[in-house]
Amino acid sequence: MLETSIKTNSKKILYPIIQSKLSSSELNWLESVLSFENEALFFQAFGLISRRISSTIPEWTTQEKESLEQLYPSFTKSSWDLQQLCRSLLMIHIPIDQNEEVLKKIAEMADIKELICLYKGLFFLENAQDFVSLVQEGIRTNMVAVFDAIALENPFAAEHLPVDAWNQLVLKAVFMGRPLYRIVDLDLRKNEKLALIVHDYIHERWSAGRLVTPEIWRLVAGYVNQDIASDLFNAINSGDSLTQQAAIKVLKDSSFYNQDTFQTEVTLNSETSWEEIGEQHYSQSNF
Repeated sequence: MLETSIKTNSKKILYPIIQSKLSSSELNWLESVLSFENEALFFQAFGLISRRISSTIPEWTTQEKESLEQLYPSFTKSSWDLQQLCRSLLMIHIPIDQNEEVLKKIAEMADIKELICLYKGLFFLENAQDFVSLVQEGIRTNMVAVFDAIALENPFAAEHLPVDAWNQLVLKAVFMGRPLYRIVDLDLRKNEKLALIVHDYIHERWSAGRLVTPEIWRLVAGYVNQDIASDLFNAINSGDSLTQQAAIKVLKDSSFYNQDTFQTEVTLNSETSWEEIGEQHYSQSNF
């Protein structure tokens, strides 16, 4: 079972927290539209949120952080603003037997900000698993901000996507140069098929004289064979500092590791976490 499987009542937790963050005029308006009677009124309210609710990013109390993280793993690592939260609340208020049809219509007509809200908010829904096909369609987007809303700090993919769709998401994150360390439960959903595809991709990049992100080695961890081990040795001997740290980290957990092969300084680098490697890499890349 994935770590992201713990889920409680979204409406019960979100509503009082959002109420406490809105001004009186914002709250009065939101309460007046939450009881929409048909999809036309829902579409109207969903669109008006950008004009009636501020885009402030709230500060969370310790208790709020704990509640939100339990409800939505990695919630506090993402910058949720009030508009996104209110749109999520509206989505939660759609009857379950109608929300799939209504939200697919939203996906077809939404602007970028609304698409971001849509994909970030799906995980809150009690029937979130019914939206796998919508998310798979979203993964094909060329809009970086929309892709990030699906792939980064969003537990939906790890919780609900089948293996091939999950692999497609991770590979696209690699191709687009997105920070892999911000994908929720990346290590829990790693698989041999993905590792072998990534290994082929590394060779394609090297053959073209191009570098790969040091984070990419995380995706082959646990699936090191003779060929991958040879490439890890190559990365350790010729890569930059972060690449060396990533490669030795993977090799050390494989049967191909021999401590006597490396200097103490190199093996100590394997203690660096994947989050630290990712943060340093994207910091250096001005991400």
